[in-house]
Amino acid sequence: MDAKTWHPLELMMYAIHILFLEDDILYRESVKECLENEEFIVDTCDNGEEFLDTIYKKNYDLYIIDINLKQLNGFEIMKMLREYQDTTMKLVLSSSKSNLFRSFYEGCDDFVSKGVDLDELLIRVTNLIQRAYRSYKKYILLDHSIYYDIFHKQLYKNGFQVEMEHKTVEVLDYLIKNRGRFITTEDLEKNIYACSCGSKANVIRYHIHNLRKMIGSDIIESRYKRGYRLKALDS
Repeated sequence: MDAKTWHPLELMMYAIHILFLEDDILYRESVKECLENEEFIVDTCDNGEEFLDTIYKKNYDLYIIDINLKQLNGFEIMKMLREYQDTTMKLVLSSSKSNLFRSFYEGCDDFVSKGVDLDELLIRVTNLIQRAYRSYKKYILLDHSIYYDIFHKQLYKNGFQVEMEHKTVEVLDYLIKNRGRFITTEDLEKNIYACSCGSKANVIRYHIHNLRKMIGSDIIESRYKRGYRLKALDS
């Protein structure tokens, strides 16, 4: 087991990743700066096609979506995400409250007016991240001496941060979000690797093996044809 004190820049590698779709450059940059000041990692795009191309290549923890876009608008994008069964949290931004009902109908998880104070926007983002983990806390307890920091995606054992490969972190992160449920290898592949990647079934098993060595084999259950299930002491 490797454990060490990590430099803050190394911690950032595993922080929450947000994709922000907004065509107003000044507003986009102000929101991006606000979120990055809180150690979120923020990628941006200014049109729907770029958004879809980006999520094809990379996974995110949260989408922030502007509704009023030229060509492919926010409603159309959320409809496509729903059809693909993309469960990533979605926060809609709009300058008009008339878009509220349709935004929720199309699958958003929260709706915010563009006139909202950035401090409130930050609270909404934080709340959505916690909802994704079904937790009101920053840390989730996996065992009496093992806990997980959901905002920095760091595992701690006996008070020390545990060094893990990036994809191992993502496998653990997805199991934690779905703790108590069996997750198939196919589901893990779909949600851990971008659409542009091929089959990673053998790689998934490799990461599960590593996780069991780190946190104990009894914490991650496995069932034939049902997949893997992570048990946790609290939520």
